[in-house]
Amino acid sequence: MVTANRGRLARRAIQCFIEQHHANRELVVVDDGTEDYRPLLRIAARFAPVTYVKLEPTSRFSLGELRNTAIESAQGDWCIQWDDDEWYHPDRIGRQLAAATATGAGASALKWTLMTIPTERQELRFRTSTGIATPGTLLFRRSELRYPPIAKNEDGIFLRDVSRELGLAVLGRESSHLFIRVFHGNNTWDQRHFQRRLWRTPVDALDYSIAKVIHHDITRHHAFRLNNDERETFANFDAYIAAQNDTFHPARVSA
Repeated sequence: MVTANRGRLARRAIQCFIEQHHANRELVVVDDGTEDYRPLLRIAARFAPVTYVKLEPTSRFSLGELRNTAIESAQGDWCIQWDDDEWYHPDRIGRQLAAATATGAGASALKWTLMTIPTERQELRFRTSTGIATPGTLLFRRSELRYPPIAKNEDGIFLRDVSRELGLAVLGRESSHLFIRVFHGNNTWDQRHFQRRLWRTPVDALDYSIAKVIHHDITRHHAFRLNNDERETFANFDAYIAAQNDTFHPARVSA
């Protein structure tokens, strides 16, 4: 997890890490901000090993370089990208690792994820996909491969390289509930980058036009028709937001 000065967001991602059903895990945090994450990580360390790499705020490393520092600081044979501003289902690590090992691939990623975008009128919540898989969901076996030293799309390029060199198991629409991408206004990409996925393919674009022009309601788009697992994931996300305070919730952690 690469982070800087986003403790409140990171607390949610750390909580999700604590709640993972896969037991053999380590949290590696690379921090180049001024905020002190040690109080958060002391609590997380009760549940799994934690490695905290604190860099000088003036280091000016690119996001790709920071992700590489995380890889090089990790102890395990497998790594998984764990962004500080997303929400993760407790089965995420276990399901992705099982998919990779079952197929003999050196990596796995989710084709479909959920997305939440607050707007002035309403919060948009829908299912989305991109390319061969969503870069931010990548789990991969450690190798000599590294992220490119750039600030944007470093994970997209890395996903392509990993897929080519190690093989990629792609989890389908049945696994969309394992991951929520959260737009909060301070993401690497702007709101349009995420919302335009509603018209990414010709079928999506047609449905979006019908929903917007004819019905005057983009939530009539098929991406907003969530299944039970997806609705449950959003309900759990909402429950966390409602209960969020300065502490974690160890009572919610599965044994």
